[in-house]
Amino acid sequence: MIDMDSHWFSALFEGSYDDVINNIADYVNYSNSSVNDGDSSGNQSSDDDDDDDDASDEEGELFWEREFDHQKLVICTAGTLALYYNTYIYKEPCMDSYNTGMQWLNEILHGHWTLCVNMFRMDATTFQSLCFQLENQYGLTTSRRMCVYEKVGIFLYTISLGASNREVQERFQHSGETISRYFNEVLKSVCSLAADLIQPADPGFVNTPCEIVNNPRYMPHFKVMSLIVFIDNASY
Repeated sequence: MIDMDSHWFSALFEGSYDDVINNIADYVNYSNSSVNDGDSSGNQSSDDDDDDDDASDEEGELFWEREFDHQKLVICTAGTLALYYNTYIYKEPCMDSYNTGMQWLNEILHGHWTLCVNMFRMDATTFQSLCFQLENQYGLTTSRRMCVYEKVGIFLYTISLGASNREVQERFQHSGETISRYFNEVLKSVCSLAADLIQPADPGFVNTPCEIVNNPRYMPHFKVMSLIVFIDNASY
């Protein structure tokens, strides 16, 4: 076995992944050119019929040079594969807490009633009723790795406490992309729910309170709104 130069090896694998690949490519090109030059010199020596001993010595040197380059090439390949694996394939887990988001959510929902109010601004019964409505009437579905309860918990935890995406990641043990995707999914369902719940008691504005009728700051806007409603009803 031929001993490799540790300084050469460390210098070859310095820098980022792209730099290492460029270093290895330069080495391979340089190594091939040196071998080819050696071959050409060997051919010239073989043409010299007067010095057979010199030709055999050069062929022996070329053999060991090729063997040495082959071993270096194997080491370069193995080192590149290891570097690629560590850079792009191996991912050290980050969200690995034993207290997962669903486990924490169950503790809140089945604990003291003030815990749920403090975290989600509603009691456990209201929380469960909201989840039931969003799932059965407004298209919120259970995904492969997350139930409706946890999705709604992420949404309410964010808007109730004004939590950032990073804070919700740590609390529910999910990635930032997952938190953002499910937050928007619940938000879409809640907007559909709001369109059905938040409606004026008098859609036609027939009975306008005296405080608004006698106030010039408000009444012009109600006149415009009443006209729009009248036109919409007449079009049908």
